[in-house]
Amino acid sequence: MTKKITDDNNEVLNNTDTNLEILQSLEKSFYKANPSSMKRNTEKSLGWFRKFIPKNYNKVRTARMFRDRDMWTDKVVPGQMLFFEYNALHKDKLPVWDRFPLVFMWDVWTGGEGKFGLPGKRYAIGINLHYLKPALRFEAMKALLSLRNEKRYRKSTRIKINWEILSALSQSRYFEHSVKIYRLDHVTSKFVKIPARSWELAVFLPTARFQKGSSKEAWRM
Repeated sequence: MTKKITDDNNEVLNNTDTNLEILQSLEKSFYKANPSSMKRNTEKSLGWFRKFIPKNYNKVRTARMFRDRDMWTDKVVPGQMLFFEYNALHKDKLPVWDRFPLVFMWDVWTGGEGKFGLPGKRYAIGINLHYLKPALRFEAMKALLSLRNEKRYRKSTRIKINWEILSALSQSRYFEHSVKIYRLDHVTSKFVKIPARSWELAVFLPTARFQKGSSKEAWRM
C-alpha cells in the first residue's frame, strides 16, 4: 500500500515516484473523490481507477508518458512494468498489433543455441496489459500484484514470476492472448519504467495504439 502524503494545508503531495503531470493528476483525483482514504495501491483504489479513467480520459497522447527522462531506461528487467514504442516484427501478418505496449516483462534472452529466435537477436516476453479490456485488466492486476516481491510499493518492487507460472497464466482466459514476445531491435524508443507506486495509475490509461484493428478486436478472446 502507498500512504497518503499531504502538506500543512492538507493538499495531496506527489507520491507517484514520477514527474509526470498526468499521473500526479490522477492521484489527486482519487483523493479528492475519496477524501477519507489514507492509502493507494489497494483493491479499492485499483477498482476506482478502473472506472474513473475510461470515463474521463478518452485518449492520452503517448508523448506524455515519455516526459520524465528519469524514467527512461535501456534495460529490460524482469518484473518491471515498461512502456515503449514498438514496430511489430510480423506486422504484415498480424491481424492487430499494439504500437505502444504496456508490459510486465518476465524474461529476456538471446536467440540461438537451443533458444527461441535468431542467433544474436535479443528477445523479451511479457504480458501486454493493453490486450485486456479494463474489467479483465483489473482482475489481471489483482492476480499479478499478489506475486510482487515485497509488501510495500517502492523502487525495488517487482512482480516475481517464473516460466512455470507464466505458462499457467498463458492458459488463463485473463492472460492467454496478452502474452507477447518482443524482439528488442524492433523497439523504437527508450523504455519508460513505470514505478510500482504508479502501476495502478498507468494501467488503465488509453495509451494503446492498435494498428490494423480496434481495441475491441484486440480484446476479443
